[in-house]
Amino acid sequence: MKILLLRSVLLIALFMLSSFSSYSQNGWWKFDNPANLTTAEPGYGSDLALSGTDLAVAGPTAGNGATRIGVGSHYTATHGIAPNGGGTKVNEYSLMFDFKVAQALGMWHNFFQTDPVVTANDGEYFIRSSSGALGTLDLGYTTPFVVSNDTWYRLILTVDNGNFFKAYIDGQFIFQHNVRPVDDVRYSLASVLYLFGDDDGDDGEIDIAEVAIWDYPLSDAEVAVFGVVGTVIPVELTSFTVSQLLGNVTLLWATATETNNNGFEIQRKDLQQDWNAVGFVKGNGTTTRAQDYAFVDRPEKAGKYLYRLKQIDYDGSFYYSSIVEVEIVPTTFKLYNNYPNPFNPSTIISYILPGDAMVSLRIYNSIGELVTELFSGYQSAGFYEHQFNSNINGKTFSSGIYFAELRANENVQRIKMMLNK
Repeated sequence: MKILLLRSVLLIALFMLSSFSSYSQNGWWKFDNPANLTTAEPGYGSDLALSGTDLAVAGPTAGNGATRIGVGSHYTATHGIAPNGGGTKVNEYSLMFDFKVAQALGMWHNFFQTDPVVTANDGEYFIRSSSGALGTLDLGYTTPFVVSNDTWYRLILTVDNGNFFKAYIDGQFIFQHNVRPVDDVRYSLASVLYLFGDDDGDDGEIDIAEVAIWDYPLSDAEVAVFGVVGTVIPVELTSFTVSQLLGNVTLLWATATETNNNGFEIQRKDLQQDWNAVGFVKGNGTTTRAQDYAFVDRPEKAGKYLYRLKQIDYDGSFYYSSIVEVEIVPTTFKLYNNYPNPFNPSTIISYILPGDAMVSLRIYNSIGELVTELFSGYQSAGFYEHQFNSNINGKTFSSGIYFAELRANENVQRIKMMLNK
């Protein structure tokens, strides 16, 4: 994720006031640290456990490392995906492997195994020794696609047991494997997945630059976004809009894809001040599913404001969005009903000033006695709110009816409030 791309403006309903993600990437391992090849990417699952030996080797692109793992060795991945797809195991998932067979073909090479006793049962997805096709007898082997030696590939498997088992190479669909049943003994996942091992030596040496797992089957379009080995998915911002109502500024934005996205810092400035952070919204890490976000800000004064998003990666790098502008122009003098009402122990009183004024906000009891003054002084045009607490300055107010009175120059308005203790 190196840039924020503003493609087009979408119309987004105002009721979408929170970010959401129904699915997620649960594991991601890139093998870029030669001192510890088992490290998970920050925010994406736990580290792998190695059984046997591995070796750090060059990856497919500059700065991209890889692991070489051979006969008798394997990794154990705890993916954290809850049972899904109508069964007691994980029946809906996607797996991605960036791989290369360096030597001439002639051995079997296995990608994963679901049986906890790796040395007791066969693997679940192979490069066939005789042809270089992918699969197993149960699944069927990819045709016409076959693997060539000393070539990097990005393999993605999307699985929905009971419906489909698809294979993709470098973003392109290559084969529909035989459908497996829900809670299948081989192709439904338990809590742990075993990578690159086999029971009888059919786990020939293989180079792996990246492994990832999702808790849902990626769509054709999502797989296409991942493309070939080394493709990095940016945070692709498809919209960023702003609106205001009664002093509340609502920011809505959406992404088409995200990679390594820790979140968005919301920044605001007016004509007199520099940019200031006013909030943060958590991102969705890495996903190829569209995500929608929202943030509500309430500036203290009327005027023109600029907003932008500072998108922050897990590694601390950041990128700015385009800038949106909004103007808050109060047009009427208004004292709003307090909220909540009835209340206990406190309530919020809000009002609008269309122009600068000397202001007082006072609270009276039911017989007209002044009980407290919440504010007295000069205020510029804008939107304001104050809290009335039934326990204030050592005073404790009893249950009953109270009145809030707002005076601004010659304007006076009152509201009725009920304190229930």
